[in-house]
Amino acid sequence: MRIGYEKVCLKDGFWKDVREKNARVSLMNVYRRFAETGRFDAIRCEKREKPPHIFYDSDVAKWLEAAAYLQRDYPDEEVASIIRGTVRTIVANQLPCGYFNSYYQVYRRDRIFMERTEHELYCAGHLIEAAVALDACGVDGTLLPAMEKYADYIRERFMIRRDTGFTTCGHPEIELALVRLYAHTGKKKYLELAEFFLNERGRREEPIYDWADHAYDQSHLPVRQQREAVGHAVRALYLYCAMADVGRLTGDAELLSACRALFDDIVKHKLYVTGGVGSGWFGERFTLSYDLPNAEAYAETCAGIALILFCERLADAGNRSAYHAAVERALYNNVLAGESLDGKGFFYVNPLEADAACAAYARSVPGIPFKPLLQRVEVFDCSCCPPNLVRLFAQVGGLIYGEEDGVLCVDQYISSQTDACGMRVCMTSQLPYEGSVGVSVSGEGTIAFRVPVWSTGIACTVNGAQVVPEVRDGYFSLRVAGETAIAIDFMMRPRFVYAHPAVRADSGRKAVEYGPFVLCAESCDNGGRLYDVSIPSLDGAKTVRNAEGVWLEVPALRSAEDGALYRYQPSAKEPCTLTLIPYYAWANRGEGDMQIWFL
Repeated sequence: MRIGYEKVCLKDGFWKDVREKNARVSLMNVYRRFAETGRFDAIRCEKREKPPHIFYDSDVAKWLEAAAYLQRDYPDEEVASIIRGTVRTIVANQLPCGYFNSYYQVYRRDRIFMERTEHELYCAGHLIEAAVALDACGVDGTLLPAMEKYADYIRERFMIRRDTGFTTCGHPEIELALVRLYAHTGKKKYLELAEFFLNERGRREEPIYDWADHAYDQSHLPVRQQREAVGHAVRALYLYCAMADVGRLTGDAELLSACRALFDDIVKHKLYVTGGVGSGWFGERFTLSYDLPNAEAYAETCAGIALILFCERLADAGNRSAYHAAVERALYNNVLAGESLDGKGFFYVNPLEADAACAAYARSVPGIPFKPLLQRVEVFDCSCCPPNLVRLFAQVGGLIYGEEDGVLCVDQYISSQTDACGMRVCMTSQLPYEGSVGVSVSGEGTIAFRVPVWSTGIACTVNGAQVVPEVRDGYFSLRVAGETAIAIDFMMRPRFVYAHPAVRADSGRKAVEYGPFVLCAESCDNGGRLYDVSIPSLDGAKTVRNAEGVWLEVPALRSAEDGALYRYQPSAKEPCTLTLIPYYAWANRGEGDMQIWFL
């Protein structure tokens, strides 16, 4: 089982800085943008000339959830006041039956629970998650009974009376939220309702958008028969999270088997090197195996977050190092790239290649359907990603440790302290910039250390004596007793990574990784035509530490320019020095070109 963030104290280092930035900057900046755009006004349930969006409630709920987690370590009276006022407003406007939705109860009350595609239960799920977080963190207990009443009303309408216009929501979320409500309250009826929604999905034809197929919202097959990740990536992964939760809690081997097959399909066929998922912009969806375009990559930030949530739940149901390798890839690259270095701006879409001139031209031509933004913005019309990032970063401590059969597993190397499995463990990690980790242990037990996939070797000492770790299933284990000092070096070196030959977009190319970071080049450091640059070798590469983190200077080659459009001889190659930075840090110095895959 995972060791929750509330049992982990982050120590000085990379992730404590990220979390603190989100507490000090991002949380209130997102609140201000949401307040300006009417999201917090919407929950007053007052009729306006321009109705709110159908999922404004979910934006408010995710902000509340993030605020709950951060209040524990970064108490702020202004934030606390906003929480109290927002919760009071929701409770005051909840209908007597328990229903709350700022759009439907004001503008379409006669259509409550009649329109499957319009996110009612999705919004309800996020409100439930917020209520659980607020109560669990001791921030505000008022919302929880209100959301239990709402959940009871949902149960009455969908599971008992069955008088609604649909059976399962077009956007999964209610299912995993009900599991959280069960885990927090111990009331089995909420787990049973989550299982009901899972069991009903894909068993009958239900309403869907005119332009979508049933795979789009994962209603094409009963959940236990699903083996291929399809459709809208966020919807899919939220559904898979609930499947993993319910499978574990009820001992449903079929559900867990489906989850493991879905994970394998994603990581073997549909995962970007950055950990992004959902390559297709139309429908924000999983497409074909190995269909991973770079410049048109969708790789929504929320999908990367959902992948992390799914992997953590799979680990709870039976640990595998591969789950944490996928978490690490997504966390340090696709997800971290979703937020600007100053904590104020956000990406919804995360391309792996950018050509600023082509993007500007595309924006100038009517009718071009999709071109990713090359600069982060502070709010979107659909602003699910900003509060989702803040709530994930607020809980990042929960990604570090797990417990498996009495063994403490170290899965992410983040400076932190926890008490578990009869031991107090204090970890000082130089990651993500260096591969060295120090672990001080008080107590007796066994610790299993995950070997990162990027490791080029392992050096390990225990109380100063060298040991040779035996790696099994991606971990090596050490038995400790008393006061123990462990030093590990995973020998972080820059290295090439190559895509499967079936990935057309990356054929004949290679990317560069440095530890958990995927690196990229930007035109502000290297000039244009980055797609033409080749890297023969990483010999001679130099690592440079600076305020932005770690840069790599690599000897490279690029074609000479002679003006001819076509020629009968290959262009001469000229040596150059290519500056590479972590992918997450791109697009923080103005709009320009970016490249990950090189010749």
